[in-house]
Order: sequence, then structure tokens, then C-alpha cells
Amino acid sequence: MSSPFSHTSRALARDSAAPALWAWGLATVVMAAWLAWFFMGRVTVVEVSHQARLEVRQAAHAVNAPRSGTLVAAVAALGTEVKAGEVIAELDAGPLALRLREEDSRRVGLLAQIEALHQEVASRETAAGLDRQAAQAATQGAQFRTDEAAAAAGFAGDNERRLTAESEAGGVPRVDALQARAEARRLNAAKDALAADARRVGTEALTRAAQQRAQIDSLQRTLATLQADAATSTTTLQRLALEIDQHRIRTPVTGQVGEVAPLHAGEFVAAGHKLVTVIPAGELIVVADFEPAAVLGRVRPGQRAQLRLDGFPWAQYGTVAATVSRVAGEIRDKHIRVEFTPLGGWPAGVRAQHGLPGTMEVTLETVAPARLLLRATGQRLAGSSGP
Repeated sequence: MSSPFSHTSRALARDSAAPALWAWGLATVVMAAWLAWFFMGRVTVVEVSHQARLEVRQAAHAVNAPRSGTLVAAVAALGTEVKAGEVIAELDAGPLALRLREEDSRRVGLLAQIEALHQEVASRETAAGLDRQAAQAATQGAQFRTDEAAAAAGFAGDNERRLTAESEAGGVPRVDALQARAEARRLNAAKDALAADARRVGTEALTRAAQQRAQIDSLQRTLATLQADAATSTTTLQRLALEIDQHRIRTPVTGQVGEVAPLHAGEFVAAGHKLVTVIPAGELIVVADFEPAAVLGRVRPGQRAQLRLDGFPWAQYGTVAATVSRVAGEIRDKHIRVEFTPLGGWPAGVRAQHGLPGTMEVTLETVAPARLLLRATGQRLAGSSGP
């Protein structure tokens, strides 16, 4: 008796398990390969900052107005090459310049007075020297006359004594003895008068010398006062010159003007207002700002990185290889500053310059995908369990 399901039975008899076995085998191989990659494979972990830029290794210098004032000369133009110490702006110093001229005129007058007093003191000292010589000569002359009168008086005294003795002996008339006595007294009086005159001449010489010395001392005191005033005037001139020079704003370094405040001659500038920023010439480095949690403890000097410059498609210009050189230890503006040293040259067609922006990718580590999954799961669980 034939089976009512003959076709079904024949179809089942023709079916084979080989395709299913092949499918299961392929799935097993794929799964094994995936598990091997998941647990043993290595993937690169990078941290990306979209706030990267090129900077000169030597920091840019902002030049601020040291004091308030009115601009009398326009600020140096953008892109101007400047040298250290070059004047890039000037504030009005008219009142100070007027005071400087007045003080300079006063100093010139003081110096003229000092020179005149020097000459007068020298003339008086010369005159005093000549007067001393004349006084010495007059004193010596008076002393000589006194000595002469003393000799004559001495002779007259001896003659008086001789004649008096002879008169008493009766050898000469008494009148001769009396005349000799009178002559001796006259000569003694003349001697005393000459001695007094010699003393007067000496006293007058000392008086004139004291008066001349007093006059010279007075002149020297006046001279000292004028010299002190001249020294003060010189110091004042130096101070005014320094203040005037401070109205000339100079650049502290050699470089290029990279930023200029929109100011024109005649405008008022407040003290501390930034006028220009000077970018010094030097080696270019790459600087990027990262979130603190992404950098601290993870980014270290020596790690590899690559820079993609904004405005220069990386597919055409490529990337710039770099290494981490410094990592800041302080958070500023909620970011950590990281510096990189470029490796090799810049891409062809790219003019590297200060401020050129880009994106920086730092290679942190290479780990297994399983470890990344566990790390992400732990971070998600930690985040979900927070307050």
C-alpha cells in the first residue's frame, strides 16, 4: 500500500545536514576570531583637542601704555618688523618738555653764577695774598725803623750817662749833660712811637686778612649753595628726561607686530591699555588646551601626537607629527595647557606662523577592546550611581 506522503518522504530522504554544519562551523570561526580580537587585540586610544594652535616658543609680549596720556603718534602698523627698544607709540609730553626747558635755563644761569663766583673767589684770594705780602713788607719796614730808633736811643742813653758823669766831675758844662738827657728821652719816645706804629701796622694787616677771609668764606658759602642748587637742577633734568622718555613706548623684544589696538593720533589712552602685541622671532611649537580629566595622569612628555591644521585638508596636506614636550600642572580657564614639539618639517604649501589653529590628537595607549569595554562600563556605572 503506497504512502499518502510519498513526495514528502522522498524530499526528506534527499535532505542533508552538511550545509547546516558548514554554517555553524563558519559562525564558530568568526566568533572565535572576534573573541580573540576582543580579548587579545590592540586598539589605539587617543585624546583629541580642537583648541590647538602654533605659537612661538618665546612668549608673545603685550606692550601696554605705562601711563595715561594722549597719543601724538600713531601706533606701529600691523605686521611691522620692530627691534628691541624701538619706539612704537608716543604719548603727549608737552608740559614736561616745557618744564625741562625751564629747568635747563635755570641750570645754565646757576652754572654762570657759579663760574663768576669761582672767578671772584680766585681774585679775592689773589688780592688777599698780595695784601699779606704788602702787610709783611710794611711790618718789616716798621720793625726796621723801630730797631734803628732803638739803636739811636741806646747811643743817646750812653752819651747821656757819659756826659752826666763828666759834668759831675766838672769836665763838661752841666747844660751839655741836660741836652744829652733830653735827646735820649726824645729818641726813646720816637722808638716807642715807631714800635707802636709797627704794632698798628701788624694789627691792621691781621684785621684786613680777617675781613678778606670772611668775605671769601661768604662767597664760598654762596658758591656751595649755588652748586647744591645746580646739582638739584641736574637731578631734576634727569628725572624730567626720564619721564619724557617714558612717554615714548618701546617694544621690549625684536619681532613682528601681531596685534594692534584701533587707536589714532589724538586719542586718549588710559594707563595699562594694551597697544600692541609683539611676536618675537623664534622656533614654532604646538600648544593645545585639554580638559583636565582627559590629561592629568594620562598625557606625559614623550608621547606621540599628530596635528591637523584647520584650513588645510589633511587628505591633501597630511598631518604634522609631534611629541609631547610639556604638560602644565595648573588648571587655567578650566583647561590644561600641553606643549608639543613638531617632528620634521611642515607640509608643502603651508606657511607656518604664530596663531595658526588646528586639531591635536595625542596617542595615550594601546589596549585590548575588552578592557576598553570594561572601562566604559565602569565609567557609566559610576556616573549613574552619582547623586
